[in-house]
Amino acid sequence: MNEGKRPEDFLSLAKQEEPKKKGILKVYFGMSPGVGKTYAMLTEAHHLKEEGEDVRIGIVESHGRSDTKALMEGLNWIPLKKIEYRGKVWEEMDLESILKERPSYVLVDELAHTNIPGSINKKRYQDIFTLLDAGIHVLSTVNVQHLESQVDSIEKIIKSPVKETIPDSILERADELVLIDIIPDELLKRLSEGKVYIPEKVISAKENFFRKENLTYLRELSLSYTAKYVEKRMPQGRERIMVAISASPNSKTLLRNAKRLALERNSELYAFFSENEENNSPESAQSIRSHIRFAKELGAEVVHSFEADPVIGIVSAVNEKRIHRLVIGGSKRNLFLDLFYQNISTKIIKSLRDVEIIVVPFREDHTFHFDFYKKLIPSSSVRQYLSVFALTTFVTFCNQVLNSYIGYWTISILYLFYVAILGMFFSRGPVLLAAILSASFWNFLFIPPLYTFYISKLEDALMFVIFMLIALINGGLTAKLKKNETKLRSREEKLSILYELTHDLSKTSSASEIIKIGDTFFKKIFPFSVKLHFYQNGEFVPAIEDPKDLAVATWTIKNGKPAGKNTETLSLSNVTFYPLVSPGGISGVINVVSLLEPSLEQEILLNTVANQVALALDRDTLSEDSRKNFLLKESEKLYNLVFNSLSHELKTPLTSIQGSASALLDPEIDSDPTARKNLVEEIQESSLVLNLLLGNLLDISRIESGYLTLKKEKVHPSEIIHDSVSYLGKNKVNHLIKILINDLDESIDLDRVLFSHAIFNLLYNACLYTPNGSTIWISLEKKDNSLHWIVEDNGNGLPVDSSSIFQKFYRGESSGKIGTGLGLAISKSIVELHGGTIEAMNRKEGGARFLIDLPCG
Repeated sequence: MNEGKRPEDFLSLAKQEEPKKKGILKVYFGMSPGVGKTYAMLTEAHHLKEEGEDVRIGIVESHGRSDTKALMEGLNWIPLKKIEYRGKVWEEMDLESILKERPSYVLVDELAHTNIPGSINKKRYQDIFTLLDAGIHVLSTVNVQHLESQVDSIEKIIKSPVKETIPDSILERADELVLIDIIPDELLKRLSEGKVYIPEKVISAKENFFRKENLTYLRELSLSYTAKYVEKRMPQGRERIMVAISASPNSKTLLRNAKRLALERNSELYAFFSENEENNSPESAQSIRSHIRFAKELGAEVVHSFEADPVIGIVSAVNEKRIHRLVIGGSKRNLFLDLFYQNISTKIIKSLRDVEIIVVPFREDHTFHFDFYKKLIPSSSVRQYLSVFALTTFVTFCNQVLNSYIGYWTISILYLFYVAILGMFFSRGPVLLAAILSASFWNFLFIPPLYTFYISKLEDALMFVIFMLIALINGGLTAKLKKNETKLRSREEKLSILYELTHDLSKTSSASEIIKIGDTFFKKIFPFSVKLHFYQNGEFVPAIEDPKDLAVATWTIKNGKPAGKNTETLSLSNVTFYPLVSPGGISGVINVVSLLEPSLEQEILLNTVANQVALALDRDTLSEDSRKNFLLKESEKLYNLVFNSLSHELKTPLTSIQGSASALLDPEIDSDPTARKNLVEEIQESSLVLNLLLGNLLDISRIESGYLTLKKEKVHPSEIIHDSVSYLGKNKVNHLIKILINDLDESIDLDRVLFSHAIFNLLYNACLYTPNGSTIWISLEKKDNSLHWIVEDNGNGLPVDSSSIFQKFYRGESSGKIGTGLGLAISKSIVELHGGTIEAMNRKEGGARFLIDLPCG
């Protein structure tokens, strides 16, 4: 019971031996219960124990999961503390005992748990920090829904309150965060199999928390949080340098300067460019593409923005990437250009006061400035200009009709309204033309004196100037708003597509499904042909038939760079291959077939989608590698188990045969017939045991290889039992076997030899695992269209977890008899080959009961 000690008493225990270092906190993190956090924690505990560490269980909740219970065996518990609260006795982790015993590692499950009132701390994570302060390493678990920052959004999705939470800072203080991730479908399968909750809770869980849409959302949150955790813990000592590039030819010089600076300071290098209206021309796009390739060659990570204002894009990128130094270009400009074309470097310096900005001076770039002046020259189609001229003429005609009713000043407002509306449908050049035409028509046709551009009144002249300025500004702004709206809509569509892609990829579990999803999205997004090819074991899947294309794809795989058409490598090819690059390496290529070179925006989107597909393929490969490693380890265990078992089991009968044979050679034995008879019987019995062991090995080999076939014949069930009991031989000497057969007249189709062997194995197993003098019953019962074969004993019964007894090489605590643990596995396989089932259970009266349900039809 709670002894009523004060928190200060417990905290003093942690300070009795002041450690040099604090303990390490390792947290297993997942999207929901049942993903395997506790299982992974217990597995790590066993590894630590094998390495000689003192590992204890502070508190672990199994929730009735057999796998978890099995892993808890072999680990030392620190007894739980009993606390009385509201008339009941509760159990909590005994913090005091842990501090006294001071193990190297302690397992503390459910980090977000709220302690019973009367405990030292209100929350379990407070207990953990006490242990860490005492120098004890802690392994713990938590789900994403328990993070305080995520509670509101999660409650809206799962439609139920989250009762226990922890501050996000708790996880941020963890030394290691291990994400335990499985797809929602796999978790739902585990739930249905009873591996998450006891059967009584499964239906309720499926209808509430464990809905697929809930699990998908929680999984995305857990993946996102883990990524942010990793990013925050990146080494702060290494600086990050970003260089801003554009279509200007000076950008290459900027990149070289930035690269030198990065080498000098051992910094990471980023190259930023903005996909704004300045880069819309083919010449600018080609220059940008060339500069991006150059940046990648220098080892820079390219960051792009679609902000209309490049300054906003740069500021956002600097903050997002946590840049320490920014390299930009600067040049002396004339006053006229500064009035109409703002100095970007000055605006950046004003916007980023906490970042060191390095301005590299250049001579005035007349070529780049000419691009600015070209922006003022209309570049829209002739059709748009003709349409605007016709519309302006029509509006002027209408205004002529209205002029006598509303006056020429009101006519100016109608013209302004017309120019503003026009900006919603036409680009900037035609809108500027409409503004100039409207001002000219208004002056010539409506302002007195009529039919001349001369304006007699000062107020009319001022009105004309104001009208011209308002028309130009208003029309230009409207066109710009429309363009920004189009860009925004395009960006939203891309984000929606990427979200849908990542959502679909998160639910896949094979490379073929990933490739299929990727191909589907490529067809949806791009107006040209795009195909995915997964690279595995030196081959492409699906295969690349054309030898020339195969050579280009192979080069791309080996070098990790784009190759083919519109690249600097193997450019005579008709296709372009892009590598699928992920942290795990290059997992494949993208095959692009297009008559025209993809635009810069399309190429960026192509690479973004490719990265998502590559990450999914990488995840699938890692999952497959983990599965293979697991199977390899299990195979090694099985290999050791088989040979250790055989060396032991074969040694006993062989030693007996060798000893008896040697004794028969003794001359004194010749004169003793009784002794000779006993020795011969010993040899016979050991030979039978050897025959049984080797027979089981041969049987299981035939079953596993698929070469075991049934030779059915009409057999009466009593004959099967007679054969089995007869074959039991001397193994039944000290057991009483009772046969109970009801009136069964009909014969059934069976493989007499194999099925007799299956029944024999059940009888022999009963002899092995029951004390001498035990009774064994074998009976037959007809149930509807089935025949029940029942073998029972009155021994010690089966273990609590009897689900493993039909597995190969499984052995219980025998009574000293010889066996390989194959008998029950062979019986199960033979019964299933006959279309039946076999199950094991404990008898109410004591002992074990095996039931074979065999269809009679």
